[in-house]
Amino acid sequence: MNKYRVAFATGSRADYGIVRNYIAKLNADTEVDFCVLTTGALLISQFGSAVNVIEQDGFRIDYRNVIPQKMGSLHDTCHIMARTLDDFSLFFSEHKYDLLIILGDRYEIYSVSIAAAMHRIPILHLHGGELTVANYDEFIRHSITKMATWHITSTEEYRNRVIQLGEKPENVYYLGALGAENCMHINMKNVLAELHGLYNSFVVLFHPETLNSVSPLEQVEEILEAIESYIKIYKFIFIGSNADTYADLITCRVKEFCNAHINCFFYTNLHPDSYHYAVQQSIALIGNSSSGIIEVPSLGSYTINIGDRQTGRVKSSSILDVRCNATAINGAIQYVIEHKDTPIIDTPYYKKNSAELYYQTTMNILRSSKQQYKEFYDIKF
Repeated sequence: MNKYRVAFATGSRADYGIVRNYIAKLNADTEVDFCVLTTGALLISQFGSAVNVIEQDGFRIDYRNVIPQKMGSLHDTCHIMARTLDDFSLFFSEHKYDLLIILGDRYEIYSVSIAAAMHRIPILHLHGGELTVANYDEFIRHSITKMATWHITSTEEYRNRVIQLGEKPENVYYLGALGAENCMHINMKNVLAELHGLYNSFVVLFHPETLNSVSPLEQVEEILEAIESYIKIYKFIFIGSNADTYADLITCRVKEFCNAHINCFFYTNLHPDSYHYAVQQSIALIGNSSSGIIEVPSLGSYTINIGDRQTGRVKSSSILDVRCNATAINGAIQYVIEHKDTPIIDTPYYKKNSAELYYQTTMNILRSSKQQYKEFYDIKF
């Protein structure tokens, strides 16, 4: 029996952490010849070489696209995109798949998507239809939607937006967010010993706002100023930024801050289980990560969402939106400390058994799909 050839392309720790339970089901299916294609920061030591986690979980990696991650300017980012497009175009000219699974909105994955679409490899796009107005992820995500044939969205609102972009309703599935379910299944074997028992702490994860004219360093200084008021009482766990433009500026300043304060700890990268455990034990996640919007409510912690990077997303009432201003952030920290024992009950991205739903939907796509031209679906106004 010929197996379905399926690949998941990933360039960041966040992508993999979200899909790992879902793709494990595909990997175990005897009808599927499954592999992972890697690029971006996953393969670079300065960002923690998170590809090791994929290997430890037992997935076969068929391609490692190693490109130096120089992130000092938007031109550097465009150069990485160009290199990634060229490399994956060559790879896809020699390796064919029945389905390529793509998640989200990363610039490296944009290049992978272009290469796959040009080589007529069908794409299943996850997490389309979402909004992040202060980042180039916004237009990248919607562009990938137009290259994909099938779509799985995390909310019904996002499903409607994908259809609005001209995608056939029968090819767009609302199945919830994988991360909102995954994060609740923590394997303690993967949790770092030093994280055990870190109750009443805070996790800090801040990424650059790549369409904002404000300096990332100015933004980080506002966050650090707010945190200093609480640093003698609470522990703060800082996680390294994604490999976005200007990320190195944030990382250098945060490392310097942690080295100067005994209650601050910096990790370039954490295993998904370690990260979820740290957040679960914390009072709140401070920063602007999408995980703060999608996953943290499921873990029962607050999110202090800073700035505009996640503006436009559906949000739980446990998420406090604040400007990147030390006074506003300080006030939000005080609020979550006072309300830390209040249960969090609304988790808009959670859907029971989402990994199983994603897996079954993917298998149905494989079994029923045939080569087809994409048609633009017109909404009748």
